[in-house]
Amino acid sequence: MKHNVTGLQYFCKTTKLHLLNSYKGSGKYWKRHRAKHGNDISVGVLGVYYEADRCNNAALEFSKTNDIVKSIEWANLIYENGFDGAPTGETNPMYGRESRLKGKKRPEISEMLRGEKNPMWGKPSPMRGVSKPKGKDSPLYGRKRPEGGGKKPHPVIGMKNGEEYHFDSVADASRFIGRTRSSVHKCCSGKAKTGGGYTWKYKE
Repeated sequence: MKHNVTGLQYFCKTTKLHLLNSYKGSGKYWKRHRAKHGNDISVGVLGVYYEADRCNNAALEFSKTNDIVKSIEWANLIYENGFDGAPTGETNPMYGRESRLKGKKRPEISEMLRGEKNPMWGKPSPMRGVSKPKGKDSPLYGRKRPEGGGKKPHPVIGMKNGEEYHFDSVADASRFIGRTRSSVHKCCSGKAKTGGGYTWKYKE
């Protein structure tokens, strides 16, 4: 298995061939990795075996050839033997041995792609020297939302010294008082008494 987001790989077996494409793997570190980075996974098949000895030999050979336990490119904590996963108790190959990860954190994909391994190594950033236009220089300046698109503007009424000020939207009102839209919304919803020196209410 290979995580399509991080590139981390996991070698495992399943007896449920009809669920091959939906099986996600059950290793402890692999499950934590999926919980953090999601389940976008590609599944490959080393082989289909009906004899225990052939399955065991193929699994161990692949495990040792790719050094899946020590390599940071793999999520396996023990060698895959093609049977029922890691046994418990004294039969576990790690029983009584100190974990090689004790006090350490397995490098994430950012560490795996440092230096020359990074596909962007030696290449200038495509955004270098490019700044996003703001204000009147922005191509979106002065444009309004298309009719029917996004949230419809909510007309509001501002009151101060007995006079009323009508606005077609909260955005227009916030620009008038020089404050954020939240100051108008909070006043309209009763969370604040005033916004920018005005009392506000939604226009029915």
